[in-house]
Amino acid sequence: MTIPAYRLPEHIERGSEFGPEFKNVIQEAISGNEQRYAQWGRCRGTGNVAWGLKFSSDPEGDFKAILSMWRAHYGSLRPFRFKDWSDYIATDEVFGTGDGAETEFQLSKTYDPAYILLGVEGSLFYVRPITLLASTPVIKIDGAVTAAYTISSSGLVTFTSAPAAAKLLTWSGEFDVPVRFDTDQLPVIMNEGDQVSIRSLPIKEGLGES
Repeated sequence: MTIPAYRLPEHIERGSEFGPEFKNVIQEAISGNEQRYAQWGRCRGTGNVAWGLKFSSDPEGDFKAILSMWRAHYGSLRPFRFKDWSDYIATDEVFGTGDGAETEFQLSKTYDPAYILLGVEGSLFYVRPITLLASTPVIKIDGAVTAAYTISSSGLVTFTSAPAAAKLLTWSGEFDVPVRFDTDQLPVIMNEGDQVSIRSLPIKEGLGES
């Protein structure tokens, strides 16, 4: 199913709690030594959009938008676009290296603390697939902008001809996050004076099939 083009109102997104989450298991021995295991192979964003509604300049209009999306998306069933205002831009991000044969490459963003802090590529990094674009990307091969490609709705770039060996592929643009409501009950509170509020409305990044 294609994720619709609309998003929640901007000030709901900006005011929401949202950030990356891992799920790990930490086992501690009597000695105090630890063993650590990753339960999730990928990081996913989680948050709560009720915070944005609490501080909205248009609480009635924003509540109507949330209620409409909630019902139309069947609660947690169908994902929607969400702009994570803390991380939504890619600037000359490397998403592949040509080998003279491969034509398909998935857009991605790499998080490398050694590169950010020291200016050198590190051994610890995280590569995030970008599957939901919010703007037309600028694709470059070895620093030169190219238009000889097609791109799918999930961020898969297919070049007209295979990029030559050792040529870096980079992209720039904005992206959204596919999220879903992480509950199947909308906790609406109707206060005095017909003021509507929502106690909590968690969201979670949707991975896999949309």
